[in-house]
Amino acid sequence: MIKAILVCTDGSEYSRVACQYALSLAQKLEAGLTGLHVLDSRMLEGPLMADISGWIGAQPYGGQLQQFRELLQQRGEAVIEAFLKQCKEAGVEASGSMKMGHPAKVIVTEENKAELVIVGQRGEHADLTGDLMGSHAERIVRHSLKPCMVTPATHREIKHVLAAYDGSGHASKALHEAIELVKGAGMKLTVLTVGENLQEQDVNQVAEDGLQLARAHDVEATSVVVEGNVMENILEKTGELEADLITVGAYGHSRIHEMLLGSTTTQLIAKADVPVMLVR
Repeated sequence: MIKAILVCTDGSEYSRVACQYALSLAQKLEAGLTGLHVLDSRMLEGPLMADISGWIGAQPYGGQLQQFRELLQQRGEAVIEAFLKQCKEAGVEASGSMKMGHPAKVIVTEENKAELVIVGQRGEHADLTGDLMGSHAERIVRHSLKPCMVTPATHREIKHVLAAYDGSGHASKALHEAIELVKGAGMKLTVLTVGENLQEQDVNQVAEDGLQLARAHDVEATSVVVEGNVMENILEKTGELEADLITVGAYGHSRIHEMLLGSTTTQLIAKADVPVMLVR
């Protein structure tokens, strides 16, 4: 069961919602909670600082570097302070951490201290990404080895989990995480099997295997079997069944799997209006 949660916050509205999800899960699972804010070291690199100096008519960027670093530090402290205030108001004990570096790289390093990573679908520049997932979130889900939950623009209580299951190893791990979450937090579970390119008999057997896995952990689950495109069916059934969370298996780190993750899972996360939890 999840007992340590790491939530990433950059002060944006999306990260505030991510913190709401983290707080809710921490309460239900009685898990420890840490908020992480990363001071983006790229903001202090020469070319960018030179441009900023030019915009404001300042002296060469070297003379402004320390001042800009202090501004980043102050903003980071304010972000962590806001997170801790949010936790206190919710009655949840939590800790805050601030690190310097490349955000995605730092987060993947810090995830070793947690069993679940929660990150907003988009970040500070959500208005510039349109319907796309934020670049930091995409890098995190590509490289994270821990279960990673990507949260949407608005929060709603998680009562019903939809677990996408195709019988593969990574899908089995995702279903296992869904089962543990449902069992620990008293949620409803639906196991969805999409029969894309599979015989009817094979699809039904896969679906039955998923139910048996849930029952082996003393969790009652409902099975839904459909035909067609995997991503489209996951999104459609999420809406029809009023599920509040999608769990899916994420691929590994080979080049072909990276391509698959980019073309399928990333689109699912970007289009979903509920959190998506990816499990390796």
